[in-house]
Amino acid sequence: MLKLLEVLAQTLTEGHDCLLATVIESSGSTPRSAGAYMLVGSQGRIYGTIGGGNLEYQAILKGQKQIAQRENFLFEYVLTAEKVAGLGMICGGSCKVLFCYLNATDKAVRQSVEQALAASKLQKPYWLLLPFDAGPLKVVNNAEIKGRAGKLLAEGKEYYAEQFAYDGKVYIFGGGHLAQEVVPLLAHLDFICVVIDDREEFSRAELFPGAAEVLQLDFKQLSEHLHLQQSDYAAVMTRGHLHDADVERFLLNTDTGYIGVVGSRRKAQLTREKLLAEGYSRQQLDRIITPIGLDIGSETPAEIAVSIAAQLIQERAARYNKA
Repeated sequence: MLKLLEVLAQTLTEGHDCLLATVIESSGSTPRSAGAYMLVGSQGRIYGTIGGGNLEYQAILKGQKQIAQRENFLFEYVLTAEKVAGLGMICGGSCKVLFCYLNATDKAVRQSVEQALAASKLQKPYWLLLPFDAGPLKVVNNAEIKGRAGKLLAEGKEYYAEQFAYDGKVYIFGGGHLAQEVVPLLAHLDFICVVIDDREEFSRAELFPGAAEVLQLDFKQLSEHLHLQQSDYAAVMTRGHLHDADVERFLLNTDTGYIGVVGSRRKAQLTREKLLAEGYSRQQLDRIITPIGLDIGSETPAEIAVSIAAQLIQERAARYNKA
């Protein structure tokens, strides 16, 4: 959402009106579920996606046509067998898309977007409210609805409300070839990445496009510099089991919600035996996922990066659905 907000703020600053198209409800086999966002301007799609394909194409055309009306509207795509064939798709089901008009000259709209952008950068939670009828979008700190998204009645108006919260950073320990493949991929997937290595030559920011931070730290002194939370993720990919053990000692004394370690089962066993001998319990060590990543038969660094990204997407989705 951070990137979309940045693009939206820039679009409004440049004086261009646009529509925020949001999937607010879906059923059956549709391209995207509720919570998918796309910005549409007079020239077409600006940023984001609500599923791609012909449905998205039709939504873009509708948005371009309606932007001149300067109003919000709700449109339901019912993907019956006949309509699916007409759209050139094979999905079935229904999908409600709310189009929220954003006036570049409306001070309240620009302030709300800047408020959401500031909260995102500070990793603070906020609620985005999109009105069904006339009126600008709003950003508030709290909304009384069950779950993280749904309909909200406030001040006599009905809104689609969705909470955006700090989803955690991905701390990547080790700056080798695998980390250099993982970071750009995770950044593209809207993960906030922090890379840590103890070597100067592997702690250069230019090696990790999209990383929020790149730090050179001694793996034995991590507790002096890092403070991981339960919402954070840790991916350990150092150059050997001794360094892995240093990082794992640190992580096991934090509330980190996900700890994944790269390496063979033999390497993992050596580290596990070392930590057991030091007094760590089996229950503590069971927090560690090793080898990291989904089992997709990956071998090359690029393929392993995909498997790690897939597992992190899975973990993030599970957290969101649990909230």
